[in-house]
Amino acid sequence: MHVAKGWWWLGRIGLCLPYAWSGASKLLDFPGAVAEQAHFGLLPPSLYAAGVIIVQLGGCLLVLFCRGRWRAAGAITLALFTIVATIIGHSYWTMSGMQRVHTLNAFLEHAGLVGGFVLIAAQALHKGGVGADEEEEEEEEE
Repeated sequence: MHVAKGWWWLGRIGLCLPYAWSGASKLLDFPGAVAEQAHFGLLPPSLYAAGVIIVQLGGCLLVLFCRGRWRAAGAITLALFTIVATIIGHSYWTMSGMQRVHTLNAFLEHAGLVGGFVLIAAQALHKGGVGADEEEEEEEEE
């Protein structure tokens, strides 16, 4: 059981790493974060930048350090965020040539992240699973 928990930790860390890095980078360079949101036409950009930071860092904290419903909520939040951000930032259907190929690859990689977060959410909500509520695990041990 401890080996399985280690693998789940490694998986969750891997999924959260780009979001934690991005959120921390935006927090440390808020003007750059605002400029990024303005680049994508999101108005007001400062509000969107703050929201992205909260979603990215908050979602990571929930996925990494919470259990059960809270972990699932963080995973689903990051999945939904990724869907929206991918549609906005990787609109391959508006491109042609190699730019389209590279952008489509990024789009599909982000779809894989969404799939990973869906798996984390499903596992966190599974009664008795590694991510289930502690109370449920204690009941099963008794």
